[in-house]
Amino acid sequence: MEETIFKTMELDNNQTLVILDKSRKIAEDAYVVTMGVRMAIRVHRDLFAENTVSDAQFDDIRKVLGDEFFYEYKSERNMIMAPEKNQVFEGLVATFITNMVPYISKSIFPEKKALKEYKERVEKKNKDR
Repeated sequence: MEETIFKTMELDNNQTLVILDKSRKIAEDAYVVTMGVRMAIRVHRDLFAENTVSDAQFDDIRKVLGDEFFYEYKSERNMIMAPEKNQVFEGLVATFITNMVPYISKSIFPEKKALKEYKERVEKKNKDR
């Protein structure tokens, strides 16, 4: 799937948010308009400021998540006519920026996301056994 960087934003929590246009043509004059969002979150000791994690817990989190993991989000609209494609895409971006960026810009977001991602991966691993 082809993707184009539409916008890059530096957030208040020192994270970089990348907004991607992942739209694709599905007919001569129609598109699936897809906005993707990606943010790489580095896993380092200073990430865990609010929740105290022991050295052993941190080592396990790093083992499960690696040096970094990604927050990703996607929003799409189907069967958009070619003349409306850009307007629909920009609307998806504006809605995301208005509704989600204030939340993911909070200083606690990367830490909470890391702990949630860690928990989900451990649960999935244990379930698959």
